[in-house]
Amino acid sequence: MKIVSVTTAVVEANFDYTFVRVMLDDGMYGTGECFFAPGLPAIAREVGSLLIGYDPRDIGTLTTRLRSAISASSGPGSAGAALHAVSGIEIALWDLLGKMWGEPVWRLLGGRYRSNVPVYADLHAGEGLGGIDSLLRTRDPFWATDDGRTVTGDFYWTEEASASQVSYTAVLNRVQDAARAGFRCVKLDIDVFDSARVASDATLSPSAARRLSQSAASLRDAVDDAVEIAYDCHWRFDIPTARALNAALQDAAPLWLEDPVPPTSKALAAVAAAGRTAIASGENAYLLGGIVDLAVDGGLHVATPDVQKVGGIMEAHSIGQWTGRNGIGFAPHCIASPVGFSAAVHVMATTPSVMYLEFHGSDLPFWAELVSEPVIVDGMAPVSDRPGLGVTLDMEVLRRYARRGEPVFEDEST
Repeated sequence: MKIVSVTTAVVEANFDYTFVRVMLDDGMYGTGECFFAPGLPAIAREVGSLLIGYDPRDIGTLTTRLRSAISASSGPGSAGAALHAVSGIEIALWDLLGKMWGEPVWRLLGGRYRSNVPVYADLHAGEGLGGIDSLLRTRDPFWATDDGRTVTGDFYWTEEASASQVSYTAVLNRVQDAARAGFRCVKLDIDVFDSARVASDATLSPSAARRLSQSAASLRDAVDDAVEIAYDCHWRFDIPTARALNAALQDAAPLWLEDPVPPTSKALAAVAAAGRTAIASGENAYLLGGIVDLAVDGGLHVATPDVQKVGGIMEAHSIGQWTGRNGIGFAPHCIASPVGFSAAVHVMATTPSVMYLEFHGSDLPFWAELVSEPVIVDGMAPVSDRPGLGVTLDMEVLRRYARRGEPVFEDEST
């Protein structure tokens, strides 16, 4: 029972979905997913080559081996694209182990606390389908342009905020659509609500802050109380601006305000002290230590680690246990395909206290088609009893949307 190959495939979706397959000598395999990064597929294949010849059941020691191997390029604590690769490989090992033993991952982690995980829909700022590449550049996926479509939406580091695509009516319609689909929570990008903002500017005028707060309060009044609303700032503001925004949003009663400032413990604490809104952060943190560091000064109320980059399933599981012991909310960031999403579902199923898991594929026409099993039902993610992650990639769909020029697990017959 030995690992014989570690291969990759990439689907060009709203983000790059980078899949990893760990294959055994008997033909059994597990599938994982990495958070996107420049050059990631090649990194995953090179790092994964260290597993060839080893027993996949030794997940802990194998993961330590991989993290040690990348320490020269990512630092002794492990961070960056190489850890994204390790995270995806580790997820694949858990999927493989579950299949080998005929058990779901949640049972291998010690048992589940819930049979359904609450999910929130990330709706951007009311615009439709958007896409970015691994360097955060807006792109039109080849399958969209082949069909005569163009991508709409504005992303993190474009030059101007996309005022033409952001309107209160569009936002309200999207929130109401999500509520009708069964979602009990949504997240919106508040950092592009204002037409006067430029992406390189970390400030908001007092009048702009008032407009944002008024729009948020109006939205809160217009939406059923059963639907909670969180807001994402994408690290765009300086501390004075973020403090003013936190104070101004009180009437809108957000569930949380996410990444209002560049993520340091002192900056988060300064923003938290200015209002009653919970402050969320952690999607770019690495390992448990990265989340703990953000919480030192008391300004982290909701931890948002990403299973595909934080170190994988076991590291995210450890974070969930730690947040529970320290009274911090747990709401993992997730912009993944159903594979990475399912990995996060197993983590949340085994975490005593959770808030919501992010879903970022509501505008992607083939998101649910990538796997053969249902993943989200009425705003909830059923916790699968099937072996491993409980999902199976539909290879026909994967090949249809695979990024051109990238191998598909290096074997078109599987």
